[in-house]
Amino acid sequence: MALFGASTVSSMHHTTAAFSSGLRKTLRQTHHCMFPGAVPITESDKETCAKQTGQVAPSNALVGKPSQCRCKHGYPQAFSLDPVPPTQQFKRSAINRVNSGLLKLTCPFVVNAIDVLEDEGFIDKMNSILAATEEGELLQCMEDAHAIHSSTRKKLIFEANTEGTFDDNENFQMLKSKLGDKGAEYFLESGVAGANPLSKKKDVKCLHAWLADYLFRIADGEACEDGMTRNHPIGEAILLSLEERGVDFTGTDSCYHVCSGGVDAEGGDGAVTIPIARNKQRKKKDKEIERRRRRQDRNE
Repeated sequence: MALFGASTVSSMHHTTAAFSSGLRKTLRQTHHCMFPGAVPITESDKETCAKQTGQVAPSNALVGKPSQCRCKHGYPQAFSLDPVPPTQQFKRSAINRVNSGLLKLTCPFVVNAIDVLEDEGFIDKMNSILAATEEGELLQCMEDAHAIHSSTRKKLIFEANTEGTFDDNENFQMLKSKLGDKGAEYFLESGVAGANPLSKKKDVKCLHAWLADYLFRIADGEACEDGMTRNHPIGEAILLSLEERGVDFTGTDSCYHVCSGGVDAEGGDGAVTIPIARNKQRKKKDKEIERRRRRQDRNE
């Protein structure tokens, strides 16, 4: 419980607070609705995201970036995503994608550091604390964030018009065709990182998404617009854990090489490389487990 003590959270907050439309076939860069704390992206931001992630698909779904830049080199560390991005046309077919999460942490240096936190069981540690409490700042932070992600997702999908029927909405029809009626409803109601709205389990699920939420929604000073907060104990706890490991989330002197395209996923200058997507890591791990099982079966 000491990890989230009031004095620790308060200290971490004051430290970090010092840092200072078309439909789906066109990229919607002029949304009437933006994620709280977001400003519009530029073409340069899309190029940066592709270099940071080593992927093109996320950059095609970008909508915004945090209004406050905390990277010491001036690069965005996270982006907000269109939940139903423009149709991507390939040689043989058009592919409609959906994004269950509205935010993506992209800073390679920070992503790699949080990968380590997750591998060390930090999610389980936070979930244990959440499961042991019925109220408090940590739980309120989670509930508020889930509600904000759900309401923002609906506004983005329905072009800020959440009144009346959704049956004639092109985006909603696409969701139902891909996810089914129930799946589309769950998608609309889901929270941070696509958290299941019906689950009774208090699950942080993804540290990357929660830190991205912090980067967007934390407010400095007295101004605190709708959806913003001056108190984000989940994000502050993540930052504190990084700090305890000697990780400065504003970056290192040379980490900019990745964002500028000077380092590739195979290695390069220093220890910072393009992160492997966590779902790809899980698939690789699952395949290795299956290969070991087959070898064991052959040897028995």
